[in-house]
Amino acid sequence: MMRAVIGLALLAAAASNSALAQTLAIALIEDRSPAHADVARHSEDGFRLGLDYATHGSFRVRGREIALRVRDDRGDPMTAARLLGEEGRDPAVALAVGAGSSAETLAMLPVAAELRRILLVAHAKADAITASAGNRYVFRTAASASQETIAAVLALARPELNLAVVAPDTGEGHGAVAALKAALERRPEGVFFISSYFLPPDRSEIGRRIAAQFDALHDLHGAKTLLTIWPGPHPPIAAIAATQPGRFGIRLALCGAIDPNAPPKAGGELEGVTSYFYSMPSNPVNAWLVARWGRRFHERPDETAAEAMTAAIAAVEAMARAPSTHAEALVAALEGMRFLAPKGRLTIRRQDHQALQPMYQFRSEGAQASAAPRLVRRIEPAEMPLPVATRD
Repeated sequence: MMRAVIGLALLAAAASNSALAQTLAIALIEDRSPAHADVARHSEDGFRLGLDYATHGSFRVRGREIALRVRDDRGDPMTAARLLGEEGRDPAVALAVGAGSSAETLAMLPVAAELRRILLVAHAKADAITASAGNRYVFRTAASASQETIAAVLALARPELNLAVVAPDTGEGHGAVAALKAALERRPEGVFFISSYFLPPDRSEIGRRIAAQFDALHDLHGAKTLLTIWPGPHPPIAAIAATQPGRFGIRLALCGAIDPNAPPKAGGELEGVTSYFYSMPSNPVNAWLVARWGRRFHERPDETAAEAMTAAIAAVEAMARAPSTHAEALVAALEGMRFLAPKGRLTIRRQDHQALQPMYQFRSEGAQASAAPRLVRRIEPAEMPLPVATRD
């Protein structure tokens, strides 16, 4: 009897080990705190749809099932680093995906290097992630701050343009403004950088705070634009437009995400650039996402969903192309990889592991300002000479 029990236990253990061997885990580390619950939901749902699309509904790659582990770092960089350490030490985990802010992502970079584990960056935009702070095991599929601001310069620059900038008072916001200044220096287009103003995180009394910036613009000779650079979702364009900058001849512009289910009401003309808006990319992957997201959630996908889906497609493509899920094999598969995502065709640059990708110039105007913005043109990666930064 005892031999039979032991035999059954050994068979159960063998079956369990076999099941583990047939599973490839991906750790998705994000901020699921109440303040970021909607963003986290769109990120996770977008990532799962990306796995669905890339595996043709099987959720398997190279004959092994993909298991998604979602970890909550609560927006704390130290917690994000600790969670990556826990997941990175588990041999069942093929790679990790950072789906949080730049602060959380930057805290994870040394852990990825120490453990030699692949970290895909789905959303964070700080240039340092794939520049001075980057390392061999970190790859970003999201657009960087420099990519977005270079595109903004291409879209907005004109001779004798007086440019004032509004951004969040966060590390990402300050980094984005620094990237814009660098882009203007590299491409002198007769643009005068007049001022920058950083909104506190609570965004209270936006109208009063922004209206104070008009004094720096409205008496100047030449065209005048107030550019909002917003690395995260929900830029406060509606609140800024309510101050009626048009009465001073000031045009509004945006560099960042647009809520597809509540486009910004600029009360006039709004122009700018974005890395994704559901109606702008024309490719079969985006068409699939728009249709599937609409059927499942009865709304349109936003930038967060598209970025997460892009990271999932990259993860599956890398695991499918690499001979194993060992870090060096995945590095070799990811470097130089070209793939199609909702945002368009991306190429992961070998030198710094930044995904080069198209950006979209848009405009909404007149009575249509409250409707979906229209595409002016797609700005191709070749038009945006992104410098390769030196790493420490």
